[in-house]
Amino acid sequence: MSGPVVGCCRLLIVALACIALSGYGSEGLARVLWPEDQQRLRVGLRIFPAVLGALEGLQQRQSADGQLLVVVAHQGSNDAVKQVVSTLEEINQVQGMPLDVKVLPLDDLQTYRGPALSGIFIASVEIEPESLRQLSVVHGVLVFSPFAGHVQAGAVAGIHVTDRILPAINLAQARRAGVRFKAFFLRVAHHAE
Repeated sequence: MSGPVVGCCRLLIVALACIALSGYGSEGLARVLWPEDQQRLRVGLRIFPAVLGALEGLQQRQSADGQLLVVVAHQGSNDAVKQVVSTLEEINQVQGMPLDVKVLPLDDLQTYRGPALSGIFIASVEIEPESLRQLSVVHGVLVFSPFAGHVQAGAVAGIHVTDRILPAINLAQARRAGVRFKAFFLRVAHHAE
């Protein structure tokens, strides 16, 4: 082998070793969002309160102490979770009702039997479509994901990006979950099926 080829091979080996040692293995890679996903996450955090507020019967989803329990769901270790929790805690309330924000790994959420949820915010890109569908049906709740393809795959709501950014809803999945939206919201939202 010639000098440049050997140098490139060594550089590649060193880079892979650094990745392995830094914790960016299969779980570690899940922590990093691509710039497009990071932008979708930021936009989704701005739209989520309006989507949650557009639910019919939101007051009935309050806990005994009057709070709306929102779970931030993730798979693996995910830095985006911190951003989501921080932003939702800053928002603090929807329609005058305080938010109670909790973090649960996807595996724990699938078997969750605690107080009734008001909504689930997905903070991981790599959650499988079947999990998105199951979460909304099992918990009978809004599952919101800002990531591309998630609404079509089974999240109840998310964002639709074209020349404008709109909330997106999957009406078929909303029906399966028993989630209903106010009429004005249905008129302005993008319907993704």
